[in-house]
Amino acid sequence: MIRHCRLYISLSLFVLLACQKTSVYFQDNTITEDPNITFWDNYKVALSTYKLDTFVTTGDSVWALGSVYDTQSGKITGTSYGELGRPTEHPFLAENIVVDSAVLFLVPNGNYYGDTTQPYHLKVYRLSENLGTDTAVNITYYNTSSTPHETVAIGSVTTLVHPQKRDTVFIRLADAFARDLYGHMRGNTEVMRSQATFRSYCKGICIEPDSLGNKAVYQFAATGSAAIIRYYYTEKGLYNVNRYYDISYLPSKQYNNLRFNYNSSPFSVFSPLKRSLISSGTTNDKAFLNNYLPSLVKVEFPDISNIKLTYPYIKVMRAELEIRVDGSLNAYPYVVPPQLLIYVSNQNNELSSVLLSDQTGAVQTGNLVIKPTIPEGTRYTFDITGYITTILSEGGYSKKALFLSPYENGYNSPTSRLVLNAVSKDPDIRLKLYVLGL
Repeated sequence: MIRHCRLYISLSLFVLLACQKTSVYFQDNTITEDPNITFWDNYKVALSTYKLDTFVTTGDSVWALGSVYDTQSGKITGTSYGELGRPTEHPFLAENIVVDSAVLFLVPNGNYYGDTTQPYHLKVYRLSENLGTDTAVNITYYNTSSTPHETVAIGSVTTLVHPQKRDTVFIRLADAFARDLYGHMRGNTEVMRSQATFRSYCKGICIEPDSLGNKAVYQFAATGSAAIIRYYYTEKGLYNVNRYYDISYLPSKQYNNLRFNYNSSPFSVFSPLKRSLISSGTTNDKAFLNNYLPSLVKVEFPDISNIKLTYPYIKVMRAELEIRVDGSLNAYPYVVPPQLLIYVSNQNNELSSVLLSDQTGAVQTGNLVIKPTIPEGTRYTFDITGYITTILSEGGYSKKALFLSPYENGYNSPTSRLVLNAVSKDPDIRLKLYVLGL
């Protein structure tokens, strides 16, 4: 469960500065011009960032690798660990086989965080400790977990990654490692008797970014068979034939370590290891949505009950939450999420339900409009009429709040990153409110 925070001004200032009479026209024409309808173009909104704590990364079949520095949230570094499966039914017992080389290969799944135009550096190591037990992981690995590895790399690469093209990344493995493993397969040694004996010989692999300054974290997925190491060999005969044989990893024994360094960023007030809720006033008047950190944005309307002090009878005709995308805070290499969700939470910041459309009953995803050439032209819009009506009816006893969330949550989903200005005069999140008062 996710646990997910006001500011009061006098009623006279509230009425004088925050509201204005307007003629309201609705698309269905069921309501015509009415002097009793009051329109607030920017009703007060309070924002906070809710950062979650550690999260499980075991068995996701995603290798999250690389590092990226985000000026708003600091540095993220991804390292992955996995156990190899014992090679079986391999062709290397035949006399006419000549091995050429071995590579570790990774296929991008299309998800990334950062600048894809910059060189990308990875290294591969053998683990010096086993993962879990012989038959199962037996350990739940979190983003903070790590497993020791040997100090000498068995492979490295510097390349460019094209995540949308799914171009495979190949890492040439050291000849000494490749020959030794090949020798055990060809000789059918004791190492090859079972998974337990094989994992004693090769405890697993670690893939990590080196220290040359990567600019992106990429997500990789193995092929359908979880293949990750490939031996290229030649089958000698009347005509030589070039072939390959793949060794797979065990998906249940693979996990990712994601490290965060928030220093020198607005996110430095957070601890990477603790769940916490911090108002935008403490984070340079900003709120942060990010599925890697991970963090959500809490949205509250602390003065909303003041409306009932203005009129004996009120009815919310329409309440629209507009989320503008600040081009400077969300510029390349970052891409705004194509869809968002809004959840309703209780007093313990637990998400109880997703916001539905009052008209259709469908889940709202923000109806993103992208107009980068127009200031504040890129925006999401949510109809929250029903929600505002509910909290007004509950009055001061209401403990509900809204949480802005990625449509697909979790670090292994497409990257969702959105930084929002929360300055009082011109915030990125605005409540546009039409109220009938009598």
